[in-house]
Amino acid sequence: MEASKINPQTSFNGDVDSPEKNYGIGNMLYNNAMDKLIAANNVPANDKTGLSNRLKEEGNTFFRLSIPYLKNAINYYDSLKDSEKLANRSNTFHCLSALNTVYVHLGMYEELKPIKTRIEEFQ
Repeated sequence: MEASKINPQTSFNGDVDSPEKNYGIGNMLYNNAMDKLIAANNVPANDKTGLSNRLKEEGNTFFRLSIPYLKNAINYYDSLKDSEKLANRSNTFHCLSALNTVYVHLGMYEELKPIKTRIEEFQ
C-alpha cells in the first residue's frame, strides 16, 4: 500500500468519528509506517535507486496520517468516566506509545513532551 494513494476518510465504511475506528485507523496507519521503515532498513546499502529514501518518506507520510486518529482515540478515552477509563487503560497507553514513536520519527519534539509525561504517569 502506498501512502500517497490512501485516503483514510474514504477507505472505511461508516462513521470515522467512532473511537474504535479512530483507534483502528490510527494503528493501521502506524503499522504501515513501521512496515515501510523496516523495508527501508532492509534495502542494501549499495542501492543507488533511492528506494530506501522513498520507503522512509512513505513511512513518514503514514505516520503523519496516523496523528489525528491516534489523538482522537486518546481524547475519547480521556473523556470516559473513571470506571470506563480503567477498562480502556491499555488502549490509551497503546495510542500514547504509538503517538510517541510518531513524534520522535517526525522530529516533532514539542508535541512529544506532553505525550512523554502521560506515558510516565502510566508507569
